[in-house]
Amino acid sequence: MAIEFTPVKTKRIYEEIAEQIQQLITGGELKPGDKLMSERELADRLQVSRVSVREAIRSMEMLGFIEIRQGEGTFIRDASANEVIRPLAMFLAVERGSLLDMFEVRRIFETATSALAAERATDEEIEQIGMLLEKMKDRIRQGDSEKGEEYDGAYHYAVAEATHNNLLIKLLRTVHEEWSKAVSAGSQQLLLDTPNNAQKIIDQHTRVFEAIRAHDAETASRAMLEHVTFAEREIRKRL
Repeated sequence: MAIEFTPVKTKRIYEEIAEQIQQLITGGELKPGDKLMSERELADRLQVSRVSVREAIRSMEMLGFIEIRQGEGTFIRDASANEVIRPLAMFLAVERGSLLDMFEVRRIFETATSALAAERATDEEIEQIGMLLEKMKDRIRQGDSEKGEEYDGAYHYAVAEATHNNLLIKLLRTVHEEWSKAVSAGSQQLLLDTPNNAQKIIDQHTRVFEAIRAHDAETASRAMLEHVTFAEREIRKRL
């Protein structure tokens, strides 16, 4: 099969090379498992230098579109959800210093997730969320902030799983994990060690749960936004 390429005439040459290859993948001309032509062949077809081709290949490898096998060549990858999310995790890890941006991203994901969970959660999933909430309450009231934080995270993941959206679940998990690393587990546990704040967090989680159980998406989203905004404000005081 003859694959058509267009000569490149832009300043950011490697970006147009990568874009043309991506278009061939999304258009179906290049499929997972297909071998890409060599750097020299691509450079000849595109009328660019091999350095530009190499830069484009490197950028596409980082994004998970292609795989370079030593001694074999460059192959098109099957870009699963994990491969799509990996660059996000790398970006969040690099940008961890910008906590304000991280907080905003988490607010968007958490509120959207709770609304979808309210619409889609099964009886079994609602029971699981409620069980994790009770365990979180018990650990916090026993003064075990470490376990309380552990059940807090499990609660949020259970809410995400109730959306039945695999990509959203993976995205939220990635954002939540990087956010937790950025603020440190110690800061979050310190928040739970403060009696007044601990009770507020229990009440906030309870309101989210009750809204999900009632399949009230608007209330669930509003309650989650209240919780996440409060937690972030308190953590920022301690950073």
